[in-house]
Amino acid sequence: MATELKKRMIEEMELRNLSDLTKSGYLKSMKAFANYFKKFPDKLGVADIKTYQRYLIQTKRMSPNSVNRHLSAIRFFYKNVMNRPEYVDQVPRVKARKSLPNVLTEAEVGKMIQSVDNLLWKAILMLSYSAGLRQSEVRGLKVTDVDSKKMTLHIRGKMGIERKALLTPMALECLRDYWKSYRLRHPKKSDYLFMPLKNSYNGKFNKQLSHTAIGYMVSKAAELAGVKKKFTPICFAIHLPLTS
Repeated sequence: MATELKKRMIEEMELRNLSDLTKSGYLKSMKAFANYFKKFPDKLGVADIKTYQRYLIQTKRMSPNSVNRHLSAIRFFYKNVMNRPEYVDQVPRVKARKSLPNVLTEAEVGKMIQSVDNLLWKAILMLSYSAGLRQSEVRGLKVTDVDSKKMTLHIRGKMGIERKALLTPMALECLRDYWKSYRLRHPKKSDYLFMPLKNSYNGKFNKQLSHTAIGYMVSKAAELAGVKKKFTPICFAIHLPLTS
């Protein structure tokens, strides 16, 4: 995508306060779209978008949700960057089947937490489970968001929506163990509660964990615990908080 178009798209996304993950995904989708035609997207139209949509469905065999993620980026570009809102109505989204996610039992979640020895992993799993948090919410937690007196967590959710979540005694104890082992004497400081411990951000520790980190932890914990049920990490946090 041309530098000027990319700059304008970034500005439009920033005006709407889209998350870094969404911005990155939109830019990658637009780059793939432009590369497919070997043209800048301002030279393409509705017929081209539909051709690309068929390519994603029939040739790439992407799932409806994956196709729609690419379409969301394309629709955003033409509506907000090119000022062509009529494109949105002419490009249909792909109908996706809605199915209920697999839900873990309390016993399964307990086995997963007990299966890991790494205190960082254990604290993240315990907090995700007990407070019912999304991956992005766990990653975004800051040290100041933990209120051990009121036993609450300050959560920043999607679209900037904030709320309070319950901090259980078991989760707090787990957090304190993690803090003593990983953060108390660590030479690097971070505002985030959970920071990358490896040099995955070019030495910058005041960053969130990567968006794939927690998913990997959950999947690995399930493997270690012998939980073979297929589930998404967000379905991990579904039970009432542990209190004892």
